[in-house]
Amino acid sequence: MPALKYYELKSKLKTLKKSDVSPVYLFYGIEDYLKDESVNRLENILIEPDMHDLNYSVFHIPSKNEKQFESPPGITEKNVILENALSSCDSLPFISAKKMVVIKNIHKLLESQDELLKKYIEKPHRSCCLVLVGGDKLPKREVFRKIEKLYPTVNFYNLKDDQIYSWIIEYAKAFDKIISMYGAEEILKITGNNLYDIKNEVDKLILYAGDKTEIEMHSIEVCCGHFRENTVFELMPALSEKKTETAIKILANLFNSGEDEYMILAQVADRYRKYLRFNELIESGVDDREAALRSGVKFYQDKFISDARKLNISELKLSLTKILETDMKMKSGGNNKNHLERLFFDLCQTH
Repeated sequence: MPALKYYELKSKLKTLKKSDVSPVYLFYGIEDYLKDESVNRLENILIEPDMHDLNYSVFHIPSKNEKQFESPPGITEKNVILENALSSCDSLPFISAKKMVVIKNIHKLLESQDELLKKYIEKPHRSCCLVLVGGDKLPKREVFRKIEKLYPTVNFYNLKDDQIYSWIIEYAKAFDKIISMYGAEEILKITGNNLYDIKNEVDKLILYAGDKTEIEMHSIEVCCGHFRENTVFELMPALSEKKTETAIKILANLFNSGEDEYMILAQVADRYRKYLRFNELIESGVDDREAALRSGVKFYQDKFISDARKLNISELKLSLTKILETDMKMKSGGNNKNHLERLFFDLCQTH
């Protein structure tokens, strides 16, 4: 089956009937927002809201060194996530024609499990839609080539500038707001081409506009004009992605702008505690959205979830210990800026 482009998939999903949904989809690529949006569109087609908890499941493939479940005795190199997910696929939906199972981070699948996945895709359960979501690229292995050949597969690239302009205008229109082409161009210029960043800024503009229908250029300058200036919350992606140089540069800019050292530490500590709470809830079986909400995150949940997923429980506990130690050092005197720099080096080295 020829690979689909994002807009081809989007067009198909607009008129797709539940009975015509493919039993397997494979999504990967650099643009996380479009992957998540497409998963949500399929969910809306397949799953009745009152049956959601019974007919919709999400599984996450962990990294090789990330231990999430104990393997059964005598079984080596066993990742039970895939086995559990496929077992869910094989079970019948509850009072519904279809169920949906999503496996995220499929690019992290152990090669030793390829045969198990291959066996399923050769004869998938027709009452289930299995959506495999990968990272920027997929491993060059036979099982993925076979999926691409048999089922709808989409590589979600970053949209081109003119596509992003249209996306911004269409997104605002869904909230009964009007953004001009010049406004869309300015937003892209300020934010860059990451759709999660763009969505967050447009959400702020929609709130700022209030009862007004048109979002004016002045509003864009007021709400988004400081997007590229470093803030404490820009530290979080850099820290979660272990980008030491970026984190230190942002910290230096915060110092230069007069940000209080204790405020920086307090906000970093608060976010890491929320990351830990989120991951503990996920491990207990709570879904992403509910875990984020119960962790105290009501807004910009998608970005929070993306950052939190990059960290595991053991490294978060170690990071919080280092944050506490830094707090004690700062209260004991010395150069607070040096203490924070040392902390950020340590956080980026924690595994």
